[in-house]
Amino acid sequence: MNDIRVAVPADLPVLSTTLAEAFGDDPVWCWMVPPSGRHGRLERIFAALLRYAIPRGHVFTTADRQAVTMWAPPHEWKLPTPAVVRAALPLLRATGTRLPRLLGRMGEIDRLHERQPAEHWYLEFIGTTVAARGTGRGSALLADGLARFDAAGLPVYLESSNERNLSFYRRHGFTVTGQPPMRSGPPQWTLWRDPAAR
Repeated sequence: MNDIRVAVPADLPVLSTTLAEAFGDDPVWCWMVPPSGRHGRLERIFAALLRYAIPRGHVFTTADRQAVTMWAPPHEWKLPTPAVVRAALPLLRATGTRLPRLLGRMGEIDRLHERQPAEHWYLEFIGTTVAARGTGRGSALLADGLARFDAAGLPVYLESSNERNLSFYRRHGFTVTGQPPMRSGPPQWTLWRDPAAR
């Protein structure tokens, strides 16, 4: 298995591509991002998010950069206003007339997140390239993070936008806590993993 390391700014272009591939057939992202040039649009979105996340030191990748996890520590999962402003133009260019869909869904997800117990790590994104699916890279990255958070006694929260991934998370000790009704678009699921319950 590839060595796991903290991502650095030089990784940003490749990791943007990795996440764009990972979410290229995701039901929610396909609903939020127009089909024309979708891969490039997703790359722009994930580049904007990684540009904020990588310097914080909580983005991890494999040596070949074909898998990536993006984490947020307790109390730090909300993007601060300056980061939102910097991401606004890339998001607009990437989504065009579907920007209201993306903003609406992000708002709904934020409201769901606010209902969770405050002390937790948040798995913002996990993804692998198409070529790396089924190779264990994603599992290795997830297990690496969970081992650190278990040692600190902290739970992990995430939302899944693809039903086929629920069994993957269950294998890593997550429980599906809900399929909250969304105002429009495909469903999404909330998941929680508490080391105290294991």
